[in-house]
Amino acid sequence: MKNAPEQELSVLIVDDERLAREKLRGLLKKHWNVRIAGEARNADEAEAMIGEAQPDLVFLDIQMPGGSGFDLLERLEDPPFIVFVTAYDQFAIRAFEVNALDYLLKPVDPERLEGALGRITYRTKREVNNDFRYFPSDRVFLKTGKRVRFVELRDIAAVVAEKNYTHVMTTRGKRYIVHSPFNHWQRRLPKDIFVVLDRSLMINRNHIQSWIIQSRAAELYLAGVQTPFRLGRAAYQRFKALKVTSYADRQCDHC
Repeated sequence: MKNAPEQELSVLIVDDERLAREKLRGLLKKHWNVRIAGEARNADEAEAMIGEAQPDLVFLDIQMPGGSGFDLLERLEDPPFIVFVTAYDQFAIRAFEVNALDYLLKPVDPERLEGALGRITYRTKREVNNDFRYFPSDRVFLKTGKRVRFVELRDIAAVVAEKNYTHVMTTRGKRYIVHSPFNHWQRRLPKDIFVVLDRSLMINRNHIQSWIIQSRAAELYLAGVQTPFRLGRAAYQRFKALKVTSYADRQCDHC
């Protein structure tokens, strides 16, 4: 397997406007590891080319004659990574609900484009356990009431279920209440980093600071979260199986 920086990236451009395709192609040609596999003018052409060329990444317009970019995704059984490119910002929420890698507004900013390419360059689509490998700068998209926001993946300390809602807690002391079920986060977050301890608690193993053992149970402290988590017997057994070292021990690895 090649090292990530040497990996070639196969890209398909899908847009019904010829000038838009040309501008994006010009920006992409400045990236040495990008190979443009083709261009499509609509969803039908794109579906056929995706099946034939098997691109790593598709830059996808949303509003096109004969079917939108979302319509195309519904027709694909195993879609590649998607970056939406559009002149309209009102589709952002839906774009991230379908796990788009990024959402770029026209005219495309070169720095934003570079960020989108960086995320996929350091991710491999299929791991042995079918999970994604996340680049440290990856973000998750949260809809909290009428507000939407991005949160850095590495900043999430824990996800706690409460009925049909989940509380996303960060190392910055923030708590976001999101109307989404707990199993949504189990599918969405990488299992090598986020560990489910019971039916309502998932933690980021990188942010474990300390714990206090209390007769077959424990209190667990995570970075940035003021209140400790009470772990029952089963949750504590799962926690022990992680074989983590304390935060203090990890800080002294290079002492």
